[in-house]
Amino acid sequence: MNRYLARLPLFVGAIALVALLTACSSALVRDVYTASGDGSTPDDLVRTTIFRGDDDLNVVVRLNAHNRELIVSATFTGPGGEVYVTDPLEAGETVTDVVLGLDWEAQGAVFWAEGEWQVEVYVDNDMKKIARFTVQATEAPAAG
Repeated sequence: MNRYLARLPLFVGAIALVALLTACSSALVRDVYTASGDGSTPDDLVRTTIFRGDDDLNVVVRLNAHNRELIVSATFTGPGGEVYVTDPLEAGETVTDVVLGLDWEAQGAVFWAEGEWQVEVYVDNDMKKIARFTVQATEAPAAG
């Protein structure tokens, strides 16, 4: 047998090991963006970095392929330092998109603070990405 053919299984095994190690070390988070709307999936939301004071504040987390359950959460920080933490969500092996957000009505229908905000995205309690966005001034509806 040709000595090169005898080494082929070793070579193929080495390539497979490198591919496996690369996949394990790749970033868990592919993309993060902010979006407004009442939906629970990215298709139900509008990608934006500018919100009204009565919008729901959402962050969409796009995950890379993973082979275990991931715990994903977010911490929103307002311009005055106010902090809002989302409930953690479990993203199973087949989950690629996670929507985390703050529901305006659930916060007591008080307008979000005007100014520059940020949201930190955590996977398994490890901060992975930061996104920044703006909340514009919103006027209260006229009494009628």
